[in-house]
Order: sequence, then C-alpha cells, then structure tokens
Amino acid sequence: MATHALAATAVLTMLVSPVSADPALVPAPRWHMSSVYDPAHREMLIYGGFTYEAEGAQPQGDLWAWNGTRWRFVGDTGIRKIVALMAYDTKRARIVMFSDGKLNVLEDGHWRTLTDSDAMKRSAGNFVYDSRRDRVVMFGGRNDQVTFADTWEYDGDKWIQTWMAGPSLRSSPASAYDSHRGVTVLYGGFRPLAGLGDTWEWDGKGWAMKASTGPGPRAWPGFAYDSKRHRTILFGGEDAKGAFFHDTWAWDGKKWTRIATDGPPPRIQTVMEYDSARDRVVLFGGQGEHAALGDLWEFDGVRWLKRAT
Repeated sequence: MATHALAATAVLTMLVSPVSADPALVPAPRWHMSSVYDPAHREMLIYGGFTYEAEGAQPQGDLWAWNGTRWRFVGDTGIRKIVALMAYDTKRARIVMFSDGKLNVLEDGHWRTLTDSDAMKRSAGNFVYDSRRDRVVMFGGRNDQVTFADTWEYDGDKWIQTWMAGPSLRSSPASAYDSHRGVTVLYGGFRPLAGLGDTWEWDGKGWAMKASTGPGPRAWPGFAYDSKRHRTILFGGEDAKGAFFHDTWAWDGKKWTRIATDGPPPRIQTVMEYDSARDRVVLFGGQGEHAALGDLWEFDGVRWLKRAT
C-alpha cells in the first residue's frame, strides 16, 4: 500500500502542561511495562515493567492510573512482571493480563489466575480484546527456544488454538483492536535476524495481509486505536539495527499516513492507550536512546502535548 508523506499542516507543536512534580505521586521512569484503558473509570492503567535501582534493572508490580489530570497510585499487586500482556474485557468489565502461560484477572488490586498452560508459555506476543466477538485474541510471541506464529482465542472459559495461515513467526509486534471494523490490527515485530514491517488484520475467520509497506520494519512501538477517527496510531519503535524512532503514523484500514515527525523523543517499549472519554492518545515512558523515561504525552489528533515529567 502507498505511504503518504507528512503534510505541512500535520507538523505538531509541543505544549507543556506540567502536573505534580512530587516523585512520590508519579510512577518512576520505566520500560517493558504494560497498560490498558479502563472505560468504566476513565483511566489509563500502567503495570509493572523495569525500573533502575541501586541493584540495576528491577521488575516492578505496582499499578498506576492516569485520569488526564493526575497520577493515582492504585497499589502493589505483589507480582512483579515485565512484558506482560493486558487487555480490557468490556463485556465483564475487567482487566485481564497474560504472562508466562497464565491468564489473570485483576480483582481488588491483585491478580487471580484464570488459566495456566505450559503450551502457551511465551512473552512479547500480541494480545487484544475483540469486543464484537467477545474474545481475547493472542498471536505469536516467543519463549527461550521458540518464536511462534500461532493464533489463540480465549472465549471467557478456555483457550482455543486456530491453525489458519497468517503472519509469519514473530515477537514484539504492535497490535490493537479496531472496534469500527471489528478486526485485530497487527503490525511488524521481529523474527530471528530480521525486522518486519507488514500489516495484518484478523476478523475471527482468517488473517489478511493488508499492506507490505508503511512505517518500515520495527518492533516495540506505541500502538493504540483512535475510535473517534477510526484509525490506529503508531509511535516510535526500533528497527533490526537498533535505531529508535519518534515518528507518528495512522492506519485507516487501507493505507498508512505519516502524521507527525515531532513530539515525544525516540523510544521503544513504551505504553500507549486511547482515552475515549477525553479523545486523547496517551503515551508514557519507555526505553530512550540513553535512559529509561518517565514522561507522559497526549496526542489530540493534531499535536502532541507534554503533560508530565
């Protein structure tokens, strides 16, 4: 599919709107964390990830919520995780998390295990909730020995593996659920010794490759679906040579369009969610080119706004 150049009108202006500078009231800089948007409480939640401490990089188990005005410390779950996969189950109004073969649900600030399967032990796959079909969809990922190209769905009771042909084996792809068209969108990722830049969609019946070009081969970008404008937003990421990016792209189901080259500094392993109540794409932290990041940005569809550092 054709890639469109950045229009002059899409150049973003960075605005600063600081919130509390008290470090006790904001999450520490981190990367490899997880996130989800909770529409019931109109908050973005972040969980876990690595932070730098005196002993070096340490996994965390804390939960934080951003409501557009301030951070709120939710609590410590007691389970320290990195690269966990999270989604919001709208039918049951609950947050689910997948890690190390276990599917967990968040209850009263703690994780309760719903399923545990050795066959599914992996990390760095894609993981979304399909609200139209009431399914959690997972594709790919890796463990210590294997990179996967399989598709699984959780129907609220059990995991079901499908064997339909689709994307090649990969880890660290970007994924989001397009609620307007009822499809899971998957972009890029890594396969052994190579980066990927293809775009796929899953409708529950099969995978379809929608584009072979776009932002370019990369993994670990921010990725979120803007339900007002019916487009999926991609920010940043890393290519197979280790280059970090800070461009912003939009996928409308037919083509990729670069809509910004200005905004947050380059990064990978960030988290990004669309806040439907406030019509903002929210981005937090990640691994920068030289350090872990703890900044918070919002994209209003036209420009990036820096909210917290």
